[in-house]
Amino acid sequence: MRQTNSDIQGRKLETERDLTLDERGYFGAAQTFLTYSYRENLFAQLDRLVEAGKTVDGLIIDLMQTGFSLPLDALAKFAQYAKRLLKPSGVLLFVKADGAITLSKDDTSGALTLNVYDSPFGIFARHPLLADYVCATVSGIDRRRLRGGGSTLATHILYNSVPVVREEGREVKNDFTLPAPQNWVLQLIDDYSSVESVVRTLEARNQLPADETLRILQEMESQRFIYPIFARVQFLSNCYHNRKRFRLGRYMVAAGILTESELQDLLEQQQEEGWGKQQKTYLGLLAVRQGFISTRELEVLLDDQYLYGGYNADRMKDPASKERAMNTDSMRDSMIGSLGAIDTAGLLQSLSTAKKTGLLSVENRDKSCTVAFSMGKPTHAKMNHLTGIDAMTEFLVDWSEGIFVFKDKATSPELDDTCALSQSLDKMLLDSALYQDQLNQILGNLPSGKNTILERVWNFETLWSKTLEKKLKYMDESTPSDEDKQNIISLVQLIDGLSTIDEVTRSFDIWPGYMIMKAIQLLIDNKLVSIQQASLFRPLTVFQKITGEIQEVIGKEDNRAILEASLHYVHGDSPASNRFNIDHEGRVSVNLSQVKRAGAPVSAVLLELRRWMEAYLAYCRRQSDPAVIDEIVTRIIDSHRS
Repeated sequence: MRQTNSDIQGRKLETERDLTLDERGYFGAAQTFLTYSYRENLFAQLDRLVEAGKTVDGLIIDLMQTGFSLPLDALAKFAQYAKRLLKPSGVLLFVKADGAITLSKDDTSGALTLNVYDSPFGIFARHPLLADYVCATVSGIDRRRLRGGGSTLATHILYNSVPVVREEGREVKNDFTLPAPQNWVLQLIDDYSSVESVVRTLEARNQLPADETLRILQEMESQRFIYPIFARVQFLSNCYHNRKRFRLGRYMVAAGILTESELQDLLEQQQEEGWGKQQKTYLGLLAVRQGFISTRELEVLLDDQYLYGGYNADRMKDPASKERAMNTDSMRDSMIGSLGAIDTAGLLQSLSTAKKTGLLSVENRDKSCTVAFSMGKPTHAKMNHLTGIDAMTEFLVDWSEGIFVFKDKATSPELDDTCALSQSLDKMLLDSALYQDQLNQILGNLPSGKNTILERVWNFETLWSKTLEKKLKYMDESTPSDEDKQNIISLVQLIDGLSTIDEVTRSFDIWPGYMIMKAIQLLIDNKLVSIQQASLFRPLTVFQKITGEIQEVIGKEDNRAILEASLHYVHGDSPASNRFNIDHEGRVSVNLSQVKRAGAPVSAVLLELRRWMEAYLAYCRRQSDPAVIDEIVTRIIDSHRS
């Protein structure tokens, strides 16, 4: 095995043991790779690994001296070693100056997939972490040229892929517990922006290199923070090159979303419910209901199937074809589609015009809406905790995306009398249009719309009691009921100076969104909540960058000791000290969960943070040259001035 020296932080390159990279402690997960030069004793070394029971994520064979002129029996041997040594989704890479070949263990049956790259840098599209190791361990492969693979189809597919956050990732995203680079990436993943959009934004905003962003995305994929994107790049590329169609179930297995047995279970359930094999979209809905994917991920998978699986070809050849767009297949006894091609009002009106009787189910992210129809008239509706007219109004006003299914003659035991609708569809459509106008008016007056952050006043209880003494009115001159007033008190508990209006609305699910916005406007008008002007995150980012640069001057251990000492000096054992974290690498962060639980105003947390930073800098000036410390502080603060 080649002995390699590297100055890449956090990497450990060894001669007789595993080559392991814990990616800078980002997620606490390690990827294990081995790099070998092709020489006489190579197979003996691989035999020792097999005997020791070793498994790795990547096996790199350096062919820089020999090229791809390997005997056929040698290639057969390598394939056998790959099956024994590679972990699931692992890869055996043959690399030379002008190309690369991979044998990847992506097939759930255990077979190996062969891929050929015209440039060694093409592996970056599928395996960014592996590409990074290649640059660190194989001489002649320059890390700065990784973007040379940008012209390949695989790279094009990767950069146009849409990362979608899993539930595990959403929890981490909401807690802001990740270090700065990972948090930057995760916060930009909104389930709709492409990889290219995320990469370019971080390059411009945070000077984060593209290859760093892609490595972080792959780590997030391996940690199940996002649905697989890298795992499906080569599959889509091969299908597109070979003009090979693929079914949705096959695609989910290839992407690592489902196992073969899980797919078979879904297909059996599909048959038991009486859905035909051609109804591919419904298989995706079953996967959503079983918790394998979200509705947004299903839309992304269907878009990929349409674009790279050749399902648009027939419509291009035959414009008169009765087959509709990919997400809107029509069936004899049902209708399946995606909101976006048709809006909510249009969907309900089409069912009404057709005098349909049955059940409409719509799913989007963590919400599901069910509407019962009888001869074209909506009779019952339910959406999570909302029932009746509230559920119907929320669907019409707030929903613009989602997967819908209508089944003729179907019924649901969940739709009881509390879900009954007494108004006509026309009346509901008119009222919803009015509510939409009110909603747009309120959002138009807020500086950042639904992304605006509100903070309740510190003496809310006292002011609320005084406000109740006068006659309250919503913006439409209607009067809040006693139940409304109780709901407003519950709503205010979610307005914490950290959560956006959109986050508050999603958390408060006992009211439709337009009612929440009317209540928020009432609170603003009566000066019971204020629009958050000061941001906690800009000062925190400044502090993080200052501590990072000072650590380069005084060393990691001393820096961490000073951070802990200054925090204790300023806040001691008070609740304020629990609002801040210092990890083993000396990185600082705010415990937002604790801030929310304590109900501490953001302005107070800002003051606590600034006092800590002032004490920290005072300690640093005694530890090192004050002029150096002041230069770092001045430069970083100046770079963050608006």
